[in-house]
Amino acid sequence: MKISELIASLPFKERRSPDRLFLLPTWPVLRSLGEVGRSALLSIISLSLLAIPFISFAEDDNPGAKLEPAEFLKIARRPPLEESWAKMNGEISHKRANTDTVKFPIYLGIRFTPERTLAQVVANKNEFYLIGQAYSDKPESTSVIVDRPDKDKSVLADCGIRPEDLALSFMFWPLQKELKTEDIKGYACRVFQLQSPDKKESATVYICIQYFFPLKVIWNKEVTGKEQPEIIRTLEVKSFKKEENFWIVNTLDISGPGWRTKIDFSEVAAGYSKNGVPQDIFQKAPEKK
Repeated sequence: MKISELIASLPFKERRSPDRLFLLPTWPVLRSLGEVGRSALLSIISLSLLAIPFISFAEDDNPGAKLEPAEFLKIARRPPLEESWAKMNGEISHKRANTDTVKFPIYLGIRFTPERTLAQVVANKNEFYLIGQAYSDKPESTSVIVDRPDKDKSVLADCGIRPEDLALSFMFWPLQKELKTEDIKGYACRVFQLQSPDKKESATVYICIQYFFPLKVIWNKEVTGKEQPEIIRTLEVKSFKKEENFWIVNTLDISGPGWRTKIDFSEVAAGYSKNGVPQDIFQKAPEKK
């Protein structure tokens, strides 16, 4: 199901009070729909994304278009209202110009807490990345611990993916400026330029005004002598699937000059922490010989 079809299928417009409907997104994105069946949406931008909760308002009383940029982002960055978890197994497909497509397995385990998101990415069964993302725009709010063979080339990096992308760490970069509103997939989005803590690049993030949900992100870098920044990568969520009471983003596209990467998650599981968290949500890396 495409993202436009998913959003259109949910009865948001019937909800007139923002305290009656809570949506908790990430890349995976967890949405808790309260009285609407307690269903949830996990989206990786995301990748994960990974815990950027948001609220949905009806079109005629949606304040998102009038909020100051910092206030709008504050809502988009809110931590989840209920602790939860997700496990996702799938495959990365990567294609560069004039080369064959290469494929690798990928695993993503996530825990969402009120203080931070904890995520583990395992690529090709031998690259282990543990990501911590506090809900803050301070440089120290993102941490990445890497455990992979030193002599081998990083599969994740070669496919144009940073492990912190899957924890939506870019959403917490400091706000640089707001750009002109644009439509993405038929939805009006406020567009924000966020600057990386090291100031070497920026992320242009398209956030749906009605649902406070990021639909697309473009990473850019400044190039000396050029008026316009150079696009490094673009990430978009392509499709969802339903698993029990959760909607899971199961297809992501990431692209850059001369290459394209697709992530398909075929095996997914998710739940609320109060009902128990799987012991193997974070896998143990094999001991180095």
